[in-house]
Amino acid sequence: MSTDPVRLNGRLAARWARRTVERMRRERSGIDSLNVFPVPDGDTGSNMYHTVRSAYRAVEGLSGSVTLPEVVGAMATGALRGARGNSGLILSVALRGVADALEDITVLDAPAFAGALELAAARANDAIADPVHGTMLTVLHAMAEEAREQADDGADLLAQIAAVRARSRTAVAETTGQLDVLSDASVVDAGSTGIVELFDLLYLTVTGHDLEAVSAAAHVRADGPAAVPQVSAEAGIELVYLLGGPRDRSRPVKRALAKAGGTSVVVSWPKVHVHVPDEAAAERALAAMAPLPILQLRAEDLTVAGGVHREAEVLVLTRAPGLLLPAALAEATAVAAGDAQARTVLTGLRDDAAAAGTEQVVLASSQADARLAHAVFDGAEPRGPAARIVAVDGPVAALAALAVYDPQLPAEAAAEEMAAAAANVRGGELVRARRSMAGPVMHDSDAWLLRVAGRTRALEDDLGSALAALADLLMAPGGELITVIGGAQAPAGALEAARGRIRAAHPDASVDLVAGDDPAYGASIGVE
Repeated sequence: MSTDPVRLNGRLAARWARRTVERMRRERSGIDSLNVFPVPDGDTGSNMYHTVRSAYRAVEGLSGSVTLPEVVGAMATGALRGARGNSGLILSVALRGVADALEDITVLDAPAFAGALELAAARANDAIADPVHGTMLTVLHAMAEEAREQADDGADLLAQIAAVRARSRTAVAETTGQLDVLSDASVVDAGSTGIVELFDLLYLTVTGHDLEAVSAAAHVRADGPAAVPQVSAEAGIELVYLLGGPRDRSRPVKRALAKAGGTSVVVSWPKVHVHVPDEAAAERALAAMAPLPILQLRAEDLTVAGGVHREAEVLVLTRAPGLLLPAALAEATAVAAGDAQARTVLTGLRDDAAAAGTEQVVLASSQADARLAHAVFDGAEPRGPAARIVAVDGPVAALAALAVYDPQLPAEAAAEEMAAAAANVRGGELVRARRSMAGPVMHDSDAWLLRVAGRTRALEDDLGSALAALADLLMAPGGELITVIGGAQAPAGALEAARGRIRAAHPDASVDLVAGDDPAYGASIGVE
């Protein structure tokens, strides 16, 4: 090993970022096979791969002569934006800790590097609502301790990195005995294995030396091979969402989610990750965020090992907060189109897909949503596959389109099927009247207007009568399914009472009630 001084600069850091993508692409299936905690869904390696890929894409966006803090800062920003799963979000938090510690560093030495690893470990621990021993947190802590000991003993940066690399390997081997679920499966922690892979690459990048062949499978204990995780049918749902708000609310969010029954809670503001057992618990977890707005929501079925494979990404734009979860549960990425940050969120999703070469279908639930989609996607410089924008007439039509979405279909075929399903919905909505509103019907202020295809067709004094009358109007040509989506203007209890009236009038049709909470309506109705 050379004893020449080592200078870890922006160029070497960018090279390391690129190599992390190559290494995690190669090793992700092996790391996936180790994944038994917190749920055995077999996707830790894939999640970390997608996270480092997003980190490197941010580095690629830098120009000119870059510094070490600039590269690590870009990696942290990109990792958070593209973080997947529990492991990916923890990795992004750790990278942010390193970036913040190095922000004012001009020459990296052993004490500064120790401080960066200490802040990374502390930030990762703070991001977890209920830290567990024998995980990425344990290995990060061990690495930070070793780095500090080396710095205090006067080691140079190269000797320190070599010692931390060695300690990371022993620390990940120790995780098997630190967590019962790992011991039972005779494996080490999957996320910690990813950390070891990344630090091995840092050592290689700094020294320029070849490493002996290291793979995730090599970290499995000798007394038992790694088995493909068997996922319990009770594994539940993973929610990942972006929150809005003027300041960091990580601590109250973690407390609220724990109180709502969430597990595996990780918060790296403004991104939140939580596991819940079922859809009812998912609704409670989202409700616990009030009054913070949810800007973007994804959901993953944890009973599917490795996650659902999608040929194309579907984005759903909606102004009804209550429709974010149904859209996410239908394998789409839900975006709150009415929020002031919607354009920024949508632009980020567009750019991420373009960089990854992923096809996208954008389902716009209203004319306003369609205008937003066209503004973001039509004016962009083409860097990837063109997005298919499917504009539908209202939230019920959007739900009908999602009901036929097949993740295995390519974007064009998926868009065609969704558009056809939405076209088969006859819809209308109820809105509060105002004296200034014009139309063919004379009305008093605060009556309920029945609107179909943008035109006022009738009015009623109370919401129940208005819903029943609108259902009658839409069911005149016939129908088998009536979907009622409640709006924010609806009085408490009125929708449930109205559903009974609709069922009595149309006994041969199914009547579904969804709490949409769209601020523009009292309710929307669709008939299929």
